Amino acid sequence: MNTAELRAALQPFFDRIDEIGVSVYAILKSQGDLAPRKLDIEGDALPGLKALFMQSIREEIMERDELAVLDLSTSDERAHAIYVYDIDVPDGLAAMASVTETDNHSLLDLAESDLSDIKALMIEIGNDIGQVVLYKTMAPVNIFGRGSFFLKKARHRLEQINDEFLRVSAGFQFMRVNEELLVIDLHALERSFGFHEAIVREAALGISAIESISIVENPDVLRELLDDVKYARRFTKVARSSPVLSARVPNASIIQFCRTFPKLAGRIRFNEAGDKILLDTQVSKDLFIKLLMDDFLTSELTNFHYESVAKDSVEEAANVDAR
Repeated sequence: MNTAELRAALQPFFDRIDEIGVSVYAILKSQGDLAPRKLDIEGDALPGLKALFMQSIREEIMERDELAVLDLSTSDERAHAIYVYDIDVPDGLAAMASVTETDNHSLLDLAESDLSDIKALMIEIGNDIGQVVLYKTMAPVNIFGRGSFFLKKARHRLEQINDEFLRVSAGFQFMRVNEELLVIDLHALERSFGFHEAIVREAALGISAIESISIVENPDVLRELLDDVKYARRFTKVARSSPVLSARVPNASIIQFCRTFPKLAGRIRFNEAGDKILLDTQVSKDLFIKLLMDDFLTSELTNFHYESVAKDSVEEAANVDAR
């Protein structure tokens, strides 16, 4: 899925916005991530909820400039990006699929449950044209309980609020549409949902691919980086989409490039034989990962040298235009 395809998938919901409905489900801390409970919300409040989240979708996706949609396993560090979840989906997000697969979810009985037990909300929007499901974590600051004292405006005076209440704001961390799970907030994913364990498994494949070509004198230093999720994501990208590994660039060519490209020359060292890279500094490790992703470029027009993380294949674009 790319940006145009994502927007095309969402456009029918805006075209028929008066016809679509909204349902809200809660994920409870005490019940586990796989047991969503439907919230019984008064009818008068539902149009406002729908408008709130449709506007959030419009601002975050439909109208955002320079939005990129990337596979999570090949993510780079662009400022405005949405990631398609293409590795093992964690249990904590699997419930997003269940709300569209069946309507047989039990109601949350607020006489027996406290609002403070709510971990997240899932907002299902749609009708016969399809459904989009949003996942929104509920921070403790959005749940107001009986342990505090609240007053509300009532005509000319203030009255006490005796019950718990929720503050539902715009924004969401994940989206499911057209059977695709999308990560809107990468930091939210990295903080929880077992993402670190899943990404480390994928990243280990990237390191194994590096070891298989025998280009690094001391590959064990790369495995030491796996505890850092930032590096784990980079190695996952290496495993899935390293142009250097995919093209089977000869080791001799890689070494020669390291000796001559201005950003690399003198910053990456080699073993005594000169046929393997020695990763003995943090800088050399970072540069080596960028090297595998072919981030160091030379313009054929100006012969200027560049470093570029965000690269879109000209060959792929030409094939699309040809169709």
